[in-house]
Amino acid sequence: MRRQMIDRMADTLGFRILLFASGLMVLPGLALGLLVSPFFLAGFIMAPDAAGLVFVSLALGGGIGIIGWMRARWGARTPERHNVGLTLAMLAIGTVTALAMTGIVAYSAITDLSWRWSGALLVAAMLVVAHGAWVVVGIAWIERLMFSYAVRTGRTFDAIPVALLLVALGLVLAVVLASATLI
Repeated sequence: MRRQMIDRMADTLGFRILLFASGLMVLPGLALGLLVSPFFLAGFIMAPDAAGLVFVSLALGGGIGIIGWMRARWGARTPERHNVGLTLAMLAIGTVTALAMTGIVAYSAITDLSWRWSGALLVAAMLVVAHGAWVVVGIAWIERLMFSYAVRTGRTFDAIPVALLLVALGLVLAVVLASATLI
């Protein structure tokens, strides 16, 4: 069996440097989001708003994605004690979250006219590329884990539950974002 194209692309030195640079941009914001999320949840009890819910959801999704990425790297070293399904679900949540962040930043940069005449447009473009790198690495690890599972066991991994999870997360995210724009 041959490795998929995205997996091979994410395994190059250039992409690893891009992922390191994007991690320097994305991970401090994710850590801050995870630290501030309990305060948003406490405030959400008093005065619920869609923006706080989206913020907390994206921070938790990013945290779950990073845990999935660490589990995938650990599982590649010790595959006999690794729960592939759980890691794939975590990677799928993280990939959808990074994709949502890419969409939110790109949408804000395109629709907000004040971004066009300042250096914020360059920052927005860099954030889109940084989150896009995490989307690619999430997909690459999903492909890599499914490939190693097939090689190790001799049968293919049933990816339909992961695909259904991605579809469900995408639909929930679309409803949350649509309701946030209507309010």
